[in-house]
Amino acid sequence: MNRRTFLKTGLAGAGAAALAPLIKVRTGSAATTGKRVVIVGIGGGLRLRESLGMAEGATMPNLLGTAPLISGFGTSAGAPKIAPEYAARMPALVLPAPRATPLYAQGTLITNLRYADGPPGHLQGHGCLLSGYYNKLENRADAHLPVPTVFELHRKAANAPATDAWYVSAIGGFYRALISSDHADYGPRFAGVYLQPPGVMQPLAPIIVSGKHTLNVTAPVVLPTIPSDPAEDQAAARLTAVLDGNTPPFTSDATVHLAADDNARIQAHLAEIYADPTYDKFFAQSFGIGLHKDPSGIDATGDTRTIYHAERVLARFRPSVMAITLLDVDTCHADFNGYLRNQQLADAAVAHLWDFIQADPELRATTTMLVLPEHGRHLVMNGNNPDSLGRSGIDHGLGDDGDRNVWMLALGPDIRPGNVVAPTGISQTGRGSGRYETIDVIMTAMHLLGHDAAMTSELTDFGARPGLVIPEVMR
Repeated sequence: MNRRTFLKTGLAGAGAAALAPLIKVRTGSAATTGKRVVIVGIGGGLRLRESLGMAEGATMPNLLGTAPLISGFGTSAGAPKIAPEYAARMPALVLPAPRATPLYAQGTLITNLRYADGPPGHLQGHGCLLSGYYNKLENRADAHLPVPTVFELHRKAANAPATDAWYVSAIGGFYRALISSDHADYGPRFAGVYLQPPGVMQPLAPIIVSGKHTLNVTAPVVLPTIPSDPAEDQAAARLTAVLDGNTPPFTSDATVHLAADDNARIQAHLAEIYADPTYDKFFAQSFGIGLHKDPSGIDATGDTRTIYHAERVLARFRPSVMAITLLDVDTCHADFNGYLRNQQLADAAVAHLWDFIQADPELRATTTMLVLPEHGRHLVMNGNNPDSLGRSGIDHGLGDDGDRNVWMLALGPDIRPGNVVAPTGISQTGRGSGRYETIDVIMTAMHLLGHDAAMTSELTDFGARPGLVIPEVMR
């Protein structure tokens, strides 16, 4: 398999198939409002107790500071409480010094958000974050949402290319189905671009296509690359044009078909990474967040690699819509200490993402970032792998208050700064919580992009309760 074949098939695995264009799209970026939205789902299930409550120490100091933001867990957090036997056997975390002023002071933090309906599961939770719809999706690769996603709503309304709407996910598998819905008026022709960095953005990818079946791990390690060959690229492009011109578009099937321009841009992006003989483009050491690697250096985790490549996509494609799924804290099912450590990594990585956005004048002026857990975790521990501090794993999925009580941090030029709120008395037919909910965060995102009316209409037509725009977060 040569480089071009790999990139073609790799893109199909990343949510993009190289077939003929199905729709005419504009080539610009930014929504019709001129704004951009990045939705970061801290997946894996994150409880209020450990995040805002800081009951096990300040695990997210860059986002949330070092003093508890909700009552009931003391007034002083201190360092994260990692069991000594766990710390002794695990690689040290590589983290930058926490920010002097946490990010919540720059934006709006809602401390009593409610994931009000639907199973508190990862696919269902992130499905909600991508559609504003409480769902009961089955864990199947063909289980698409019945209502349009944020990607489809944006692409159809703005006549935008696929590269203006990205889903960057730490986890693959079923999550790829979340880039488009089964809605007859939307569907795959308006899908976003799917990228799973931990699966495809690592040096093992060139090994797979190099024909090498053994790897010498003694120093110096020299791994294969997929060299860039302009002549081969041009020949492949000519052949693709012939095939595209003689192949029906199959617009009614469930496969994602991207326009030729989209495919070419994505292929060029991946090609630069796979051809890098230093492997720095898979995960640059300068990112500065991950696990300590002997004798020196940093190993990426799933979440840190995901954020690193989300930044690369923002820099190159400057999309109007980006959704990011992190998942490393899900280790909590059997590893409470890993849950705490992965909160620290997610916190540092998300803060790095925000700093990256702020360092780019165009992105800084146009981008809102919304950060929230997709759901929480049970109020009680499950007894798996107890540590010396008397703590064990925690599951999710039963729907208790630990599962459903979450939070949301909003940052950006349209967001009210220095605003910590816990609104109550929110009224809507069918809303029993009296609070703002996960679906309201997504409706607010669509409001910023100018698509809230379309989302409300589609959800109402389907018989679902639409979210509300949250005025308390807006300037």
